[in-house]
Amino acid sequence: MTTIATFTTPEDAHLFRAYLGAQEIEGFLFDEYFVHLLWYYSNAIGGVRVVVDDADAEAATTAYESYMAALRTGPYPLNPVRWWPVVSLMSLCSGVPFILFGRHKRCGPATINPPDE
Repeated sequence: MTTIATFTTPEDAHLFRAYLGAQEIEGFLFDEYFVHLLWYYSNAIGGVRVVVDDADAEAATTAYESYMAALRTGPYPLNPVRWWPVVSLMSLCSGVPFILFGRHKRCGPATINPPDE
């Protein structure tokens, strides 16, 4: 058995194991339940390990590299717009909490209409 990858959370490990299954490579998760129960020990024990058979190790390593490359080139913006520094600075300078202005309007109080007779 060869360890191909380690993940901090069991959910990420399951996603990669499903990706391996799509590539027709059987993968197993080690330390999944330990990390699920005692999540704060995840870094101490090395996280959740995805392990494959020795015969599939090379194909699984290639699959891991393509999986991580696909995650990095996902539909994410290249340079995300960060407005919080501008809004915070404007709020501090003017004394008005601009953060409240971006919220949706709430409905008014509920009224109960008497039934028509």
